[in-house]
Amino acid sequence: MTDVAISAAAPLHAAFCTDPGRARTNNEDLPLVDVDHGVYGVIDGVGGQAAGEIAAGVAFDVIRQRLARPLGTPAERVREAIAIANNEIFRRADEVPDLHGMACVVTLAIVTDRVLTIGHVGDSRLYLLRGGGMQKLTHDHSPVGEREDAREMSEIDAMRHPRRNEVFRDVGSGYRDKDDEEFVEVIEMPFAPDCAILLCTDGLTDMVPSARIEWIIRQYAGRPEDVVNALVGAANDAGGKDNVTVVYAEAPAFATAWRGSWSSPAETPADPGADPARAAAAPRRRFASIARAIVRSRATWFAVGAVMGIVAALTVAWRIGGTKVDSPRTLVVGGTATAAFSRISDAVLTAQPGDVIRVEPGIYHERIDVPDGVDLIAAVAGTVTIARPPDAVGEAVGISANGDASARIQGIRIESTPELPLDVGMRISGQVELIEVSGPMRAGVDVLAAANLRVHGSRFAVAGPALTVAEHAHAVVTACVFLRRGAISDAPIWVSPTADVALTGNVFAGYAADIVKGVSGETLRQLKTSNSVFGSELPAGR
Repeated sequence: MTDVAISAAAPLHAAFCTDPGRARTNNEDLPLVDVDHGVYGVIDGVGGQAAGEIAAGVAFDVIRQRLARPLGTPAERVREAIAIANNEIFRRADEVPDLHGMACVVTLAIVTDRVLTIGHVGDSRLYLLRGGGMQKLTHDHSPVGEREDAREMSEIDAMRHPRRNEVFRDVGSGYRDKDDEEFVEVIEMPFAPDCAILLCTDGLTDMVPSARIEWIIRQYAGRPEDVVNALVGAANDAGGKDNVTVVYAEAPAFATAWRGSWSSPAETPADPGADPARAAAAPRRRFASIARAIVRSRATWFAVGAVMGIVAALTVAWRIGGTKVDSPRTLVVGGTATAAFSRISDAVLTAQPGDVIRVEPGIYHERIDVPDGVDLIAAVAGTVTIARPPDAVGEAVGISANGDASARIQGIRIESTPELPLDVGMRISGQVELIEVSGPMRAGVDVLAAANLRVHGSRFAVAGPALTVAEHAHAVVTACVFLRRGAISDAPIWVSPTADVALTGNVFAGYAADIVKGVSGETLRQLKTSNSVFGSELPAGR
C-alpha cells in the first residue's frame, strides 16, 4: 500500500509519499511534514523488522514534539531534536532486550526566513534544486557513501556495492550529546523563492540514479503530489528492494524558474531511465547481523504502523485554517488569548455538522460530548490532554461521540489518574486516529451496541481492557500499540458474541493471555497471525 499526502500551505507547496516497496511487507520509513512550521524530514529504521519500526516511530514522535516548541535557533533545534530522539531510543532499547540494536537514520530540514537548516545523521539524503540543477547537500555517513562523495566511486558502482547500506553513524545505538562533533551534521544555506528540496530514504537512491530523479522532477515541477508519486513509482519499477519514502517541497517561484532553465524544447533531456545501466541497482540489506525482534508493527508513542496514514492525518490538521464564518467551519480552542474558545465544551455548543474543532496544546479538564458530524482534532497530535474535571460526579467519560453521523477524533490524549480517575476514556462511533489512552479505567474505548468504529495508529496503556466492543458492533483496529499496565494480564480487547472485530498490524506488549476475549478457534488464530504479541513489557512513560 502506498500512502500519499499533500500540503499546500504557505510558504512552500509540499507532498510526501511512502511505500513498503516490492520486496517487503512492513515499512520502517517515516516522513515528517509540518508545512506551517517549515519542518520536513525522513526517518529510516535500522535493526530489523520490529526494532527498526519502533526506533523510527520513537524518533518521529520525539522530533515532532521538540520542533513544535520554537525555542532556540533552527540549528539548535534540529541538533537538539535528533539528540533527544537518539537518547530516548537508546534508553528503550536498553530496557527491553528484544529491542537491543534498534536505531534509525534521520534527515531533517527547517525552512524559515529564506534559510534552509538541515540536521542529518545516516544515509538518507537531502537535495537542493535551484537554477536548473540538483545538488546533494548531505553527506552519506557510510563507508560506500563516503567514497561516492569523494568521487572515488561512481554513483552506479556505489548503488551496486554489496556494503551499500552499512552506516557508521545512526540515531539510537548509543548515548550521544547534542554537541558531539561526529554526530549531527548541520548545514545552513539560503533558500530562495525559486528553490525546492527533496528528502528521501535510500530506498529511492539505491534504485534510481540522480539523473533520473532530476528528470522526473523536471517533468512534474509545480505538482508536488505528482513528483513524489513518480519518484516512488520509479523506485518500485526498478525493483523496489526496500521501503521508499520521499518528501518534496517547493517555493512558489520554483516551477516557473525550473522549466525556464530549458530555453527551447530541443534542450529538454531524454529520460535517463531509458538506459538500462542507469536504472540498475543492487538488493539492499541493512545490518543483517542484527537480530530481528518478534514484533511486526510500528510501535511509537502513537503506535504508527501504517504510519503514513498517521502523517497524512496530521497534514490534514496542519492545513486547517483559522475560524471561519462559512460552512464548514474550523473552531479554534485555546492557544492564545484571542482564540475564539478557551474550552472545548464551549466550541461544542456552537459546532454544527461538518465543522472541525481544532484544539491547541494544553490540558483540558472537561467531559466532551462531540455532536453528530463534527470532528475533534488536536492542532499538534499528542499535545492535547483530556482529563476528568475535579468536580465531576457520576460516570466519568473523557470523550463521547454517539450520534448517527460518524465523528472523527484525532491526535487527542486521554489520561486517567488515581486522583482524577475516568471510568471510560472514549465512547464513540466513528473514526479514531493518533490517540493515546492511559491510566486506570474500566475501558479505554467503549464501542456501543450496533456502532461502527475504526481505530488507527493509536496507543493504549490502560490498567483494564483497552477496547470493549458491544453487541452487533463492528470495530477495525490497525497499527496500534497495546501496552499492559498493572498486575492483571487479561486480554486488552473484549468482544461480545455478536460483535465483529478486525485487527491488523497491531502490537500487543506484555500480555500473557489471549489478546482478544470472546473470540476463539480459527478466528483467534487468524487475529494473532495478523498482529504481533510481544511478551516483554515495553517501558512506560516518556
